[in-house]
Amino acid sequence: MMKKRNILFAGGVMLLLAGSFFTGCTSKEQRLEKETAYRKIGLNAMEEGDYAKSIEAFNSALEQAKGIGANEVDICYYKAAAQFAAGDYTKAVETYDALLEYDKKNADAYFLRGCVYLKKNESDQAKEDFKKAVKYAANDEIYLSIYNSLAGAGCTEDANAYLEEALGKKAGRDAKNYTVKGRFYLIKEQYDNAVEQLVKAVEKGDVEANLYLAQAYEALGNSTEQEKCIDAYIKEYPKSSVAYNKQGLNAMESGDYETAISEFSAGLEADEVTNEQELRSNLIAAYEYNLDFDKAKELMQAYLADYPEDEAAAREYLFLNKDRNEENNTE
Repeated sequence: MMKKRNILFAGGVMLLLAGSFFTGCTSKEQRLEKETAYRKIGLNAMEEGDYAKSIEAFNSALEQAKGIGANEVDICYYKAAAQFAAGDYTKAVETYDALLEYDKKNADAYFLRGCVYLKKNESDQAKEDFKKAVKYAANDEIYLSIYNSLAGAGCTEDANAYLEEALGKKAGRDAKNYTVKGRFYLIKEQYDNAVEQLVKAVEKGDVEANLYLAQAYEALGNSTEQEKCIDAYIKEYPKSSVAYNKQGLNAMESGDYETAISEFSAGLEADEVTNEQELRSNLIAAYEYNLDFDKAKELMQAYLADYPEDEAAAREYLFLNKDRNEENNTE
C-alpha cells in the first residue's frame, strides 16, 4: 500500500495523518459532523451561485480533517469547481495541483486541470494534461470528455485528433470502450458503424449504450429498434429522465396533458438528466395542448435562449406570440 504523505491543500489546509491540528481535542465524530455540515453549506452556496461562500465553506470543511480520504478529495473537487465557476482559474489550478500531489495518476484531476488551462488559453499545458489523463484513465470515456472540451473551445483539429485516436484503438473487453466508439461514429454521422459498436456495448453489459443506439436507429429510420432500445434502458432505470419522458409522451397520446406535464417536469428534476432538450420541448408542447399558452410562451423563451439553433421552436414561438396578441386584441 502506498504510504500517504502529508500535503498542503490549496487554501492553506494541512492534512495530517496523526495528531491534532485545527480541531484540538475535538472528537473524530464531531469533526466529521462539522466537515459534513460545511460541505453541505458549500454545495448549497454553489447551487445559489454564491461561489465565494461555497469556497469558504469547503475550506472550513477541510480544516476539520486530520487525514486525507475520499471525503476530503471529494470536497477538493467541489472547491476547484467553485473556484472555476468564480473565474479564479489560478486558484482552481492550485487545488488540482494539490490533488495531483496526493495522487500523481489521477486521470480526472489531469483532465479537469487541463480544462482550466484551456480556459486560460494555455493550450500547451492543457494538451499535456489531456495526454496524462488518457494515460491514466480506466477506460476510453476520457476521449469523449477531452473531445467535447476541445471542440467547445474551438480547437476542432485537436478534438478530431482525439476522436480518430479513440476509433483507432482496440476496444478490448470494456463495454464502455465500445460505447465510446459508437458515440464517436454518431458524431461522424456513420450510423451503421455506430450501431455495430453500440450493439457490442449493450451485449457486454453497458445499459446506457441503449440510449445512443436508439439515436443511431432513429437516424437510420428504424423506429422499431429505436423503441426497443429505449424500453431496455427504462427497464433498468425506471426513475430516469428517459423513463419520465416516455411516460409523459404516453400521457400526451391519451390526451392526459396534466399528467404529461407532471411526468416531463419530474424528468427535468431527476438526479441525472440525459435528455434535457427533449424534455423541455415536450413540456412546452404539453402546456400548449393544455391551453396554458402563457406558460408555454414563458418556457419557450427560456428554451430558445439555450437552444437558439432549434428553428422549429423559433417558429412555434412566433405562433405563440401571434396567437396571444390576437387573443388580447379580441378582448
